[in-house]
Amino acid sequence: MAFVSIGQKYGFVSAGDVFRQRQAEALAEGISKGRKEGESRKTRSLAKGFLKKGVSVETIAEVTGLTIDEIKAL
Repeated sequence: MAFVSIGQKYGFVSAGDVFRQRQAEALAEGISKGRKEGESRKTRSLAKGFLKKGVSVETIAEVTGLTIDEIKAL
């Protein structure tokens, strides 16, 4: 049987309901930020590898979406 809060049972929003909603929103935001950060790290890691292999900065910028200045800073 699924959990039913007191607020849901009696038709009002309880403090616990608000807390759980905020907690769920914070978790979703954290996951989203983590994914974006991970993608950014992966892109930079690939760009570093391309630089080590001698690929031109312009080509790396075109493929990864990083700016030339960002690539040069690696």
